[in-house]
Amino acid sequence: MTAADSQTATPPIVSRNRWRDVFDGTLPEGWEPTLTVSVIIPSFKSKTLEFTLASLAAQDYPEDLLEVVVLDDGGGEEPVELGEFVPKNTRVIRIHEVSDGWGRSNATDIGIKSTTGDIIYWCDSDMILFRDNVRQHAKWGHFIPEAATIGEKGFIEDWTYTPEEVYEKVKAGTIGDDYDRSDLHEHWSKQIYRDTDDLNTSDGRNYSTHMGACATVTRAVYDRTFGQDTRLHLGEDTEIAYQLWQAGAVFIPAHDAVGWHMGRGTIQDHAAKVAWHNDVHFAQRMAIPRYRRKADNRIWEVPLIKVVTEVTAENAVYARPAIDRILNNTQTDVHVVLVGPWSELHDGRRRMLADPMNELYLVKEWFQTDNRVIFAEERPESVFPAPFRVDMPITVELSSESLQEMYVMMDKPWIGAIRFFTPGHDNDEAVTVWNSAVVERARPYVADGRSLEDVVAQIAGFEWRASEAADVTDLRANEHLDERVVREDPEVARLRERLREAGHPQIPESAARVVARSFNARTGGKAARIARGINNKLGGLPIRVIRKLRGN
Repeated sequence: MTAADSQTATPPIVSRNRWRDVFDGTLPEGWEPTLTVSVIIPSFKSKTLEFTLASLAAQDYPEDLLEVVVLDDGGGEEPVELGEFVPKNTRVIRIHEVSDGWGRSNATDIGIKSTTGDIIYWCDSDMILFRDNVRQHAKWGHFIPEAATIGEKGFIEDWTYTPEEVYEKVKAGTIGDDYDRSDLHEHWSKQIYRDTDDLNTSDGRNYSTHMGACATVTRAVYDRTFGQDTRLHLGEDTEIAYQLWQAGAVFIPAHDAVGWHMGRGTIQDHAAKVAWHNDVHFAQRMAIPRYRRKADNRIWEVPLIKVVTEVTAENAVYARPAIDRILNNTQTDVHVVLVGPWSELHDGRRRMLADPMNELYLVKEWFQTDNRVIFAEERPESVFPAPFRVDMPITVELSSESLQEMYVMMDKPWIGAIRFFTPGHDNDEAVTVWNSAVVERARPYVADGRSLEDVVAQIAGFEWRASEAADVTDLRANEHLDERVVREDPEVARLRERLREAGHPQIPESAARVVARSFNARTGGKAARIARGINNKLGGLPIRVIRKLRGN
């Protein structure tokens, strides 16, 4: 496929993050770019900006397709100096004149909103870009509409350049000869590239390699996100990279888009402090990787799973037991979008018990103080940036483990969607768990008779599973809807069942202690936790039961 073809025909869809299957970076003979590029450079009292601009002025990308916006974030003190060598289409925005905010994310947000380029390139003010850097970044967006590229950088700590020398060396294509990259500090992302075949096998999970020092993304993908989180003052590039992942981006290391980073990277000297600070902010906003969320039973800004279900006056009697079971799952990182005619509810006089909408009033009252439940009038098209969405009828019953089972089935295989045969429901009502990142990439390709399911299947697979796989049942068949809904630790439930099978259904005092001792040789300290979970006031077990439990 040529670049011209890529602009007039629907390009192939990248499966997972396997960009190489669509375009390996080899350009057709005579290829020339056609997409516009907006370079965004936040600057805070920078002493190296002149070098960055000089290198941009010497790029081989068509100057009429390139614009540069410098964001002066110095608060009016020490205004940035552009220097003599600047690209043709360069302008400065003084942040203090247009915003009360501060920091890189705020400046980047203002810069992106002021531009219209097909490709957004955020670049730090301490980078010297080699002559074909912009071209090597931008070529990917011509062939892969979801491209998000990460450039190569070598960290130089001593230099004697002048802006003029930078311009001349970049123009001549010799700036790369001044240092041997193999002798310079190796960025941590390089090992990830080696481990994931240049991110081809990463499924996008290594989004954190997409860093702001020299990275691009197509505006088509960026516009699907919430944009820069201006509340952040560190780690903002990682946060927007997570958003890009969930918006369907394809992450590509642009090894030929090379530059010199002038000075040591922050991580080189302050890695532990930066991680300690950022992990708190990342935990709120990024559901994956899971290790950052070090506590269960918490409500996070961006949940791991959003369950979407709809209630009417006719089926509202099932809403409270259905949602209580969702919220009592062992996977607690969950929000529920409850779609219903909430605007029809009012505070005026009505015949309470005879009102056909009364059950809806009770549902609203039941969940009004639980901010995990979101009352909506219409089904959301997207649950972005939550990574997983579960669509289910309100008449479905989930067990305490259902959501965790769905998540495990979806996550590491990185499946596009799984639909479960659902007892008592037609196939078009079946419970379905969706991979949000796959859905967002698929959505633009749904046309000409191709369904969302078809495109999702092409990108990452669409599977059907038995209802038992996620313990999905018909709530209408439950004769005990009024019973208290509690979350049961599955390990405790299994141990209780083993106790029953061992012939001791009524457990006496101190069983937790005895079971812990009896299991200690097999499971260590975990047994004590399991056994204590059965009952706080359990007691000793007969020796015959202990022997059966231990398999003797």
